[in-house]
Amino acid sequence: MERLKNIFDKIGSLIPGYRGYAERDNRRNCDKLLRNQIHKRLLRCGLIINNRIKTEIKNNNLDTIRDFENCQQKLNTLSEKIKYAPYGESSFFGDSQIKEDELEKIYKLDFNLYSLLEESQEYLTETSIVDILTYISSIENMINKRNDFIKEHK
Repeated sequence: MERLKNIFDKIGSLIPGYRGYAERDNRRNCDKLLRNQIHKRLLRCGLIINNRIKTEIKNNNLDTIRDFENCQQKLNTLSEKIKYAPYGESSFFGDSQIKEDELEKIYKLDFNLYSLLEESQEYLTETSIVDILTYISSIENMINKRNDFIKEHK
């Protein structure tokens, strides 16, 4: 059974360029799905740090515990920041719409962040607190770069 056309499909068939808009909308949805995966990876990073805190508690290393709690707090903040980050959505009739090449740049920024987080489990399990803080700082810089880019183009 063939799907009935909704009003937007009907309008889209009449308006030149609508197909491009629909493709951009699909990219926006893809960007949102990717950001959700980044959010989940950041939460997993927080769990790894939590396990390190438990280990430090067993070893009675109070100074290190505070450092790891600081890392965990930063990761939680970053996970919420990416979860609620703006993305390349613009209103259908809005004056300032994010162009396709700009949307692709946003997508690349998200992909780079996702790629950085792929190595997080090994890295966070075995590295020093100083290196973890540097790693978290690089994640934060990537998220800020992404969000600043979107704010410039909205």
